[in-house]
Amino acid sequence: AMPQLTDIRELKVWLDIDPNNTSEDKKLLFYIELATQWIEEILDRPGLFFASRTEFYRGTNTQKLLLNSRPVYTTPTIQVNEDEAGYYGAPTGSFASTTALTYGDDFCLQIDQANGTSRSGILIRRNDVWPRPTNRMRGLLAPFIGEDFGSIKITYSGGYTVDDLPSQFRAATTLLVANLRQLLPLGQPIQAESYEERAISYGGPQFAGSSNVSGAQKTFLLALAKPLIMSYKNWRF
Repeated sequence: AMPQLTDIRELKVWLDIDPNNTSEDKKLLFYIELATQWIEEILDRPGLFFASRTEFYRGTNTQKLLLNSRPVYTTPTIQVNEDEAGYYGAPTGSFASTTALTYGDDFCLQIDQANGTSRSGILIRRNDVWPRPTNRMRGLLAPFIGEDFGSIKITYSGGYTVDDLPSQFRAATTLLVANLRQLLPLGQPIQAESYEERAISYGGPQFAGSSNVSGAQKTFLLALAKPLIMSYKNWRF
């Protein structure tokens, strides 16, 4: 099972559900998984949780390159191979040992935390840039900077552990789950409900009743959580 951004026991505390009441556990676990995937998606951070990763990047033509998963650790040593014809490792012999760069001599990690890790997750190239390939085209006298197809291979350890996961992620997940719990299975958020001769009124955007979450509903729900977590988004230019 994929790691989750909150624990069902903590979630039950916030939702005032008796810890011994397991009647909703399957639904709550599904809502947690869905909320986790949504948060990773809107933040453009598919690797929120700590792991050793091997990823392919395109050159930036600047000294800085942003890694996908943060915080980033210097131990074990970050490994970088640079191959202009790498194509995400598809060609035979791509990213051979001759393409390896040396940590400290060729590049370094931007250290910005007291424990020696990097919250920013930026690799800095020393005395050079993270290059994009130079191409030539018939009819043009000068070469030009072409499109990069996975010319940089990086192996590193990054992501949050359960112990250092920021509370904003847990709060945003709980907020989404609480709203999903009210939204489904009716397909619309309930604004008011009376008990005798039961009557229900709906609040928020008016959607057609459905057991599924539509794109408009998803946008509405995420608007509630975004203020908590958008400072953690990967911005790419």
